[in-house]
Amino acid sequence: MNSANITRLLWVGVFIFILIGCGSKYDDMVEVNGDFIDAMEEYVSGMDEASSAKEMAAVINRYAEKVKTLAPKIKDLRNKYPELSDPETVPDELRALDKKAAALQQKMTAGFANMMKYMMDADVQAAHQKLQNAMMEMK
Repeated sequence: MNSANITRLLWVGVFIFILIGCGSKYDDMVEVNGDFIDAMEEYVSGMDEASSAKEMAAVINRYAEKVKTLAPKIKDLRNKYPELSDPETVPDELRALDKKAAALQQKMTAGFANMMKYMMDADVQAAHQKLQNAMMEMK
């Protein structure tokens, strides 16, 4: 391999590295929303599968902890990108996540029906309150 070919390969490598390193303006928003949707998926699945009040409380508590961790990030990103409150300005990569979240919200209905069986349990009520408090931190 001559030096011209090596130089070309190096430039191609540098170019690819630059392309990979240059992300979208909203990469941080996409990442945090992806984490939130992953947490929602686990929550929905857990609510569907819970077969006791103890299991349901554990599912809700896990989700509440994840929401509490993500809440300040979500709040900061909402302030960082106020233009995203207008649906017309939402980029495609976030629209895809919005669709996924909407589909999950529909699945939550079945999980809530299962949760209602255990709502009179003190641990489930406490976990639900913890989740509500965590959700309030996003506002």
